[in-house]
Amino acid sequence: MRLGVLFALLFWLAGCAGLFAVESGFQAMTIVRAEQKTHDRIVYWVVNTPIYQEDPYFAVTVRVAGILLEAEYEPRRLGETLPEAWKPGVVVQGRLEKRTLILRRPNGTEMHFVVVKRRFVPEEKAPVKKVH
Repeated sequence: MRLGVLFALLFWLAGCAGLFAVESGFQAMTIVRAEQKTHDRIVYWVVNTPIYQEDPYFAVTVRVAGILLEAEYEPRRLGETLPEAWKPGVVVQGRLEKRTLILRRPNGTEMHFVVVKRRFVPEEKAPVKKVH
């Protein structure tokens, strides 16, 4: 009887422990590349000639913990742009959720990118200065 009550109490405490955990999941990521590109899409055909339309999208590559993540974002509005502060070498806050890369803009809002490629690369080390 005591053992059953003890296990029930233990499981209840373990379940409640998650309620008090405070973790945002955001971590520092370094931007390697951030640019606007276009996809060509066939809108219709005239006889045997395709008529294309250029659809803009944003391509971002970030480095985090020895991994290069390449991701894409399709803007919802025509005039939407990437933050000007996102230049190579800039550290931003972001998190990874399965195939979604969430980056925090300088104003605090978030951009949800779709991860298209992951590459494992060795961590960059500071150059060692030899003393003669």
